[in-house]
Amino acid sequence: MPIDFQDCLVRYEQHGVLFEYPDIWELDEQTSDGDFLITVSCSDTCFWTLRIISSCPSATQVVDSCVKAFEEEYDDVEVEKPDSKLAEMPAAARDVTFFCMDLMNNVGLRSVRTSEFTLLAWWQGTHHELAENQPVLDHITRSLRSLQLLD
Repeated sequence: MPIDFQDCLVRYEQHGVLFEYPDIWELDEQTSDGDFLITVSCSDTCFWTLRIISSCPSATQVVDSCVKAFEEEYDDVEVEKPDSKLAEMPAAARDVTFFCMDLMNNVGLRSVRTSEFTLLAWWQGTHHELAENQPVLDHITRSLRSLQLLD
């Protein structure tokens, strides 16, 4: 029986954002050229990442760039354009499906631009991992807030 992740949520609040994630998942932070990359993961292949991009590119540009990278790397990439929100704002969004090593992988890309930065939330996992972890990834994504919008 799966663990009820609602019982083990912790709050991340740094770099102008906040979100909730299960304390049994591993959190990693990296900085690159003024951008922040925060990743929470439960395995080597299932993860949720938030990139905080200080140069403020358009949300559509960020998502389209990611999709292009998947299309260049993998054959038969399928892309859907769902309606979605991120940090309580309408988001540029794509769902991507591809095969790697005979495993179906699913990716969710969601991006919004604020006056201070552009946010890119990216979750990914194999089809069988997402059967169990999709509710957790959805919760993390829904819980994301920009602190500047909360003031």
